Amino acid sequence: MIRALVIVPYEGLSEMMKEIQQEVEDFQFRIEIGNLHEGVAIAKELENHGYHVIISRGGTASLIQETVSIPVIDIQVSGYDVLRMITLVQGFSRKAAIVGFSNITQGAATICKLLDLDIKTLTITKEIEVKDKLLNLKKLDYEVIIGDVVTVQAAKQLGLTGVLITSGKEAIVEALEEARRTFRIFSRLQHDVSLFQSILDYNEQAVGIFNNEGKIVYGNDQFNKEFQWMKIENSSDIKMMVQETILMQEKQTKSIHVDHSIWKITAYPKEDAIVLLFDKNLLKSSVSQDREVKQHTIVFYTSYTQIPISGKSNQIQKVLSQIDQYSKVEKPVWISGEEGNGKELVAQAIYFKKKKMNEQLIVFNCNLLNNDQLNDLVIENFFKTYSNAVFYLKNIDKLNFELQNELCEVIKNYNKLQWLVSSEDNIEEKVKNGTFNRELYQILGQSKIYIPPLRERKQDIEDLVHVFISELHPKYGNKVVGIRLDAMNEITTYDWPGNVEQLKLVIEKVFLQTPSYYIERQDVENVLKQLEQPENSQLTPINISGTLEEIEKLVINKVLEEEGLNQSKAAKRLGINRSTLWRKLK
Repeated sequence: MIRALVIVPYEGLSEMMKEIQQEVEDFQFRIEIGNLHEGVAIAKELENHGYHVIISRGGTASLIQETVSIPVIDIQVSGYDVLRMITLVQGFSRKAAIVGFSNITQGAATICKLLDLDIKTLTITKEIEVKDKLLNLKKLDYEVIIGDVVTVQAAKQLGLTGVLITSGKEAIVEALEEARRTFRIFSRLQHDVSLFQSILDYNEQAVGIFNNEGKIVYGNDQFNKEFQWMKIENSSDIKMMVQETILMQEKQTKSIHVDHSIWKITAYPKEDAIVLLFDKNLLKSSVSQDREVKQHTIVFYTSYTQIPISGKSNQIQKVLSQIDQYSKVEKPVWISGEEGNGKELVAQAIYFKKKKMNEQLIVFNCNLLNNDQLNDLVIENFFKTYSNAVFYLKNIDKLNFELQNELCEVIKNYNKLQWLVSSEDNIEEKVKNGTFNRELYQILGQSKIYIPPLRERKQDIEDLVHVFISELHPKYGNKVVGIRLDAMNEITTYDWPGNVEQLKLVIEKVFLQTPSYYIERQDVENVLKQLEQPENSQLTPINISGTLEEIEKLVINKVLEEEGLNQSKAAKRLGINRSTLWRKLK
């Protein structure tokens, strides 16, 4: 049995590996998701866990090969993979280009030439070249970039649409053949995991050990679940804490924000190392456990992957113009619109344009914020400490009236801070009837952006559909490359009461249920019909005359309908994970 550590750069490739795992008898996989340096960190941590080979892809495989002592197998990008993605982007109405290393661009250029396709192809030799290439393409009005994970991530950071070249099954099968050949040559057992690591891994507390140079030499399982090594090592607050502990040789405890959360960190000096213990400081009841995820009252972001706002309508062009205009001034911006219409996306876009250096975006989930938490923040001089940040008050209309009054006083005391605010579009009505603080609205509503509902800007739907399909490829590894015209017409004529978020969920379900390369009209009609079923349809009995597999699919689809097509909630009710749910629906 070949024990293989599989480190893939995107979720869809992980799903394909899980499928293939059911088909091969001579492999035992451990599948992890990590790109480039994240993948290297995973490989270094698990290198001595008894694996015979590591299987990865592209740049991640190359970096891992330089740092571990066991063989690394690269999942090659095939010509078929490139052709599939080129076919997908033909549905876009915008200029497209392929950017990547020669293993991608050589085959892509040949295919484009053979098919007489007007898609520009650029070859890079180093990762640092990507940004300059993309900036030049952006100046030439290119908006869609096809490439590997590095290229796609860089494209999104520049506000371009990135389409990932995903690996097909045939490329994975070839990689497994190479792994078998390599195993026969280099087969050997890895060293046992040491006893102290086993003990620490049972600890529910995150534990990280740093050497005197500030480098992480060990992290237990909980540490690795919570953090990325590179982010922790590069945190200025963590660096300072480690250095202070080395100098003082004394235990110390601090509250530090790390990876979007506030942590209580205790540092212990131990000979030539510093041991850090991490406990979440949740600011008194700052976590709400709903049916899907843990949601924190305050979330820190030091960077964002910019997601471009798609749409050709005059309404969205006006929103984009307002984003440019308001990002250049220091006044608060109030973003309003129906639920599911992209208010947070607009707030992120303003932050991205405002950002000059390393300013943070601090998001307050106002539906969770309470009076005690706000008072604690004031006592701890929170707003003074983070005076250079951009503060985003998400769903401010969810605050009770007493908390609105207290927040108004805080904002008046810190009038130089940068504020972004979002609410539903009935906020002026609430001000008039006295259920929302008029003064607070006047202070924060100096500049306003209104996002019209999707039913009033149907011209945007086609672009959104193609963007969602391109995003689903790396997530699921499906073979869908486009949508038929009559299926698109079916989508554009629907009213979309849940706006862009509902459209995205529907496209995801259609994407998963479509058996062919193109989404057909019938696929769309089936999913939309489920949305329109009355509530009492939940009482309709399930037909149990079919096979066990058919009954299982009926049950899963019924739960999905009841949960509004939310796969995470449906999977939780069924007691399975999302990946299993997806595989059972195929």
